[in-house]
Amino acid sequence: MPKLPWIFVAMLGLSALPQTVRALEDQVTLGVELGWAGVPNSSTLPKNGIGAGLTGAFGITDAWAVRGLGNVNILFGDRRLRTGIFGVEAIYLLDIVRFVPVFGFGVDGMVSGFGGRTRAEFAMHALLGIDFLINPRWLIGVDGRGYWVTTNRASFLDPLFFTVAARLGFRFDTH
Repeated sequence: MPKLPWIFVAMLGLSALPQTVRALEDQVTLGVELGWAGVPNSSTLPKNGIGAGLTGAFGITDAWAVRGLGNVNILFGDRRLRTGIFGVEAIYLLDIVRFVPVFGFGVDGMVSGFGGRTRAEFAMHALLGIDFLINPRWLIGVDGRGYWVTTNRASFLDPLFFTVAARLGFRFDTH
């Protein structure tokens, strides 16, 4: 008796079994970012520069996740402005299609250096982005963040700082 029909029947039977679907709360996402950083309304600081960063997120429900981020930005001008931003954000993902809108807010610690002075700052930010799911593991996305530097009165920083970055992410299951 030929084995090929039995193999076909066995594969068909296995494909009919329910498959495990992982929701956001069962996943961790790691990412790298590269993009623009700027202080467009400043009259004393460089207005444009580049930034790079790392992100790590874990789902807490099927729509909400917590993401940690760390990035370094260098703004170019007569004197360079350097910032390091380390924060945590709550993000809401409409994860039902290949294009996933992302909304969020977060709190941040910033270290900035300009003109030979270094300063620690506290900031809050809003996030707007979109991810494209290449497959269940890989994604690419764009994130825009607007930072409000709450400690800017005693600082050389302007109250508003912005970043826009392209992100490459990798998702894996925790169970």
